Amino acid sequence: MNYAIILAGGRGQRFGNANVPKQFVELTGVPMLVYSMETAQKNRNIDEICVVAADSEHRKICSWAEEYGITKLKYFATPGRERQQSVYAGLTAIPAESRDTVIIMTSVCPFVSQKTIDQQYEKIKTKDASITVVKATDAITFSNDGKNVNRTLQKKKLYIQQGPQIFRYGVLMAGHKAYIEDEYYKKLDVTEDSELVLNIGVECAMVMGDRFCIKVTYPEDLAMAESLLNLFEKQEREYAEGKNN
Repeated sequence: MNYAIILAGGRGQRFGNANVPKQFVELTGVPMLVYSMETAQKNRNIDEICVVAADSEHRKICSWAEEYGITKLKYFATPGRERQQSVYAGLTAIPAESRDTVIIMTSVCPFVSQKTIDQQYEKIKTKDASITVVKATDAITFSNDGKNVNRTLQKKKLYIQQGPQIFRYGVLMAGHKAYIEDEYYKKLDVTEDSELVLNIGVECAMVMGDRFCIKVTYPEDLAMAESLLNLFEKQEREYAEGKNN
C-alpha cells in the first residue's frame, strides 16, 4: 500500500492570521489544504490519505473531502507541538507494513506537481528514502547567533529542499523511534524526516522538483500562489496529456 500523510496542524503564527490557520485560508476560493488532498487524490500511485490536523477540524475536513471528491481520505491523526511529532502521529495512525510507502506532504505547499510525485514513486522502487529538491540560486550564509557569519556556502553543490518526501514505512518509523529514544538527538531541532533516516545510516536519494512548489508562510506568499495558479494548472494539464498520448 502507498499512503500519503498530509500535515495540516500548524498554527501559522508567521502568517499573521490569528483566527484561521494558514492551511485553511482560501486560495482562489478553495481552502489551501484541499489543494494537497486533491493532488494526492489524483495521483494513481497513492492509495490512502491521512491528514494530521487538530481534532476540532476533522469534521470540517471531512465535509471538504465530500465536497471535492476526496475519496482516499481514510485516517486522521492529532498533531504534536513540533513537526517531527506530527509526522510520527501520522505514521502511528495508518495500518502500514514495513515495505509499504509513505509520502509526506504539507498543506501549505499547494502546487506539488503530479510529475514530481510520479518521479518519487519511481525512485522508491530502488531506494528506501527520497526527497524533492531544487538547485540553490544564491549562496547561503550560516550563522550560529544570527549576528555574525560563521560560514558562507557556495551555491554550486547546494539544493533547497521541497516537498514531498517519500520513504519505506519501516525505514521512516525506525528513524523516528531512534530519534525519540536517543537523549542526544532529542536535544536537536529536527525539521525534516530526511535527517532522521540519515541519522540511522539510510541513503536518501533526490528528485528535482520545480519552482511552482512554493511554501505559503507569509501573507505575500499567498498572493504569489494566486498569481502562479493558472501557469501551474497549465503545466499539470500538459503533463497529463503527455502521459495519455
